[in-house]
Parts: sequence; structure tokens; C-alpha cells
Amino acid sequence: MTNNTLPQLPYLLRYKREVAVVFILLGVLNLGLGVWLFLLGEFHFTLILGLLIIFMGFGYFTKPMASIHIDQVVLYNLLGMKVKSYVLTAFSDLQLQGRNLYIQREETQQPIHLATWLIHSQDWQQLQGLLQSHPQLQAK
Repeated sequence: MTNNTLPQLPYLLRYKREVAVVFILLGVLNLGLGVWLFLLGEFHFTLILGLLIIFMGFGYFTKPMASIHIDQVVLYNLLGMKVKSYVLTAFSDLQLQGRNLYIQREETQQPIHLATWLIHSQDWQQLQGLLQSHPQLQAK
């Protein structure tokens, strides 16, 4: 991304793929154990738990964690439903400090509650580049 081009907004922050793979593998393991126990003649909770964990892993693969718009930051759950939104008066109010994202509000900083260790590394690096190269974008 160069300084001459405007960024593609909204910008999506995805979950790390490694987390999704771990959840799916654990879900398959639980599901396999549940099926095995079911075939032995007893119904066990691991059958349902395995399906739930696989569903969560699929959510990590397909749903965004957050989206950054010119005038707001929106957080989503694993079902893709909006959980929280932070209003930006100016895009330049969005600040990065280390692995934390903040909104500058006059003299204070409001933290945006993201589990940054769960964010796809490439998305985080692109967000850093976006905030460094386009602080002049203003909200409507």
C-alpha cells in the first residue's frame, strides 16, 4: 500500500488461521471419541462438544474479528454478529501503541478491546501500515 492510494475500507481483521485449525482438530478428536462411545452403546457429551468446537473453529476461519471503517470500529462475535462499535470523529483518532489499539479522545485514550494475539499477523501488519500512511482520512 502506497501513500498515493486510498485504503480499501472497511478493513477486516481476521482471526489467526492457526487457532481455527487447532479448534477444528480438537473438535474432530472429541467428535471421534463421541461417535466411538456411541457405537459402544452409550451416548456421551463429547459428541455434542465435538460438534460445538468444530463450529467454533469454522467461525474462526470464516468470520472477521473486527472491521475498521472511516467513522467507526466494529467488533464481531464468532457468529458474525456485531457486538460492539466504537465511533471515530476522525480516522486519525485511531492510534496504535505496541499491540494495542486506542481511540484518542481529547486528553484520554479509549482502548479498543481486541485480543490482538488472535488477529491474523498479516492483517495486523497491514493495519499498522494503514494507520501510518493515512492518518489524514477524516470521518464524515
